[in-house]
Amino acid sequence: MLDTLRKRQRTLLIIITVVTIVTFIVFLNPSTRMRGGPQATVGTINGRTISVEDIQKLSSVADLANGIGLTGMMQLMPQDARTRDEQQLGFAWNLLLLRDEAKALQVEPTDAVIRNAEKNLPVFQTNGHFDPEKYQKFTVIAGMRGMTPADVDSAVADNLRVQDVFQLVTAAAPISESLLSHEYDMAFSKMNLALLRFKAADFKDNHDFSDAAVNTYYQDHGFRYELKEKRKIEYLAFTLTDNQKKLADKEKQGVLKSLADSAEAFQQAVLDHPDDFDKTAKEKDLKIEQTGMFTSDDPDPVIAKEEALVRAANNLSKEQPLTDVIQGEDGFYVAKLADVDPAHVAPLADVRGQVVAAMKADAVRAEILKEMQAGASFVDAAKKAGLAPETPPAFSFADQGKEAATASLLRNNNLELNPGDTSEVLFDGPDSALVYLISKEPIDEVKYAEYKKTNLPGLNQWYTGQVFREWLRAELKKAGGSPFERYQSS
Repeated sequence: MLDTLRKRQRTLLIIITVVTIVTFIVFLNPSTRMRGGPQATVGTINGRTISVEDIQKLSSVADLANGIGLTGMMQLMPQDARTRDEQQLGFAWNLLLLRDEAKALQVEPTDAVIRNAEKNLPVFQTNGHFDPEKYQKFTVIAGMRGMTPADVDSAVADNLRVQDVFQLVTAAAPISESLLSHEYDMAFSKMNLALLRFKAADFKDNHDFSDAAVNTYYQDHGFRYELKEKRKIEYLAFTLTDNQKKLADKEKQGVLKSLADSAEAFQQAVLDHPDDFDKTAKEKDLKIEQTGMFTSDDPDPVIAKEEALVRAANNLSKEQPLTDVIQGEDGFYVAKLADVDPAHVAPLADVRGQVVAAMKADAVRAEILKEMQAGASFVDAAKKAGLAPETPPAFSFADQGKEAATASLLRNNNLELNPGDTSEVLFDGPDSALVYLISKEPIDEVKYAEYKKTNLPGLNQWYTGQVFREWLRAELKKAGGSPFERYQSS
């Protein structure tokens, strides 16, 4: 049936009205583009030279796979991509490697297997049966992006390769009973703690330590007082008006296409001359918007809802100050870096209270450990040092009660203690703290058994996914390494 449809493709293209499927509107995104000529070398994999053109040929595979529900392909999506270009490069590189590995492992899908897999995709079915009309409508829409039925075949084949290689790699890697039990214990076992807090505000004018000692500690631990980089961008928004948002999908798609073309035309006009951003915008009578200074984890409110724009803004540099066209929720954006305040260590005068609080916590910890070696309890040793420890009600990460702040302190410092352990100096924003684990309550074995029965399949899926990605990373290294890291730093 699929072969017959392909032979009649030209006629069917004329007969079938182009139907807009909102799920696939991402196919119209013009922002997917890498810099450099088509033959520019990106890197090598298994001895083969890979060019920008090779990567661009794979640029729509992820969107195509997502559009027809090929979830296995998402295993190849890089976890740390910061921009659309990085995501494409990482995905394409993983896909190229995966094809080599599937061939080496002899799990190449046959034509018959590919056809059957296509027919079984829910997006091409009606009432549980393959629907040729749905398939044809999809290929028409895909054709608007220059894709053919052969591209659908290729994506399905790649998904089958991912599934088969994944099964081979992870067959012997289910989550262990000991790891599952440990994770459950960490989440659900209630802890009895003793806690000492050293608030920076209380030590701002403290002079228990000499200025020389404070300065030395500050110099040795400067990384703790580093202020994050801040940046500002200016941008143009090519977005739908309130009335255009109410249009039917077909009409809205036409408007979005026009907006995309306008954004692309502007971006191309300033691509080689980013300093002309403001001048060109004024010549085209376009309104420039501007953010305030913001950090990577606290974006300016005016762009906070546009995640793609935020990611792109955080990736701009003085060497590469202009974004590609960024697709947003209701249109497109082009942005330029306006200002950067580099990360730097805060002046000692501004963080003296934090420094002295940490020094005091360090000194108290040494004194407490000495007393405990002599037989004193943590609480008694703390009292001898003139401090009164907090002893909050028992709580767990899964059942924090009123101790959410304390749980956050432990989690943010990756703290894992055994009963009788005293923590190193912990940092809680500007403040410091010490934690002593008095005891842990045993887990409820019945509840653990219920948890295991309910959650083990999902945990296994996550765990095997991590195993697969680690295998992929190792194989990439053996195949010649990934250009992803170099591309991120460029």
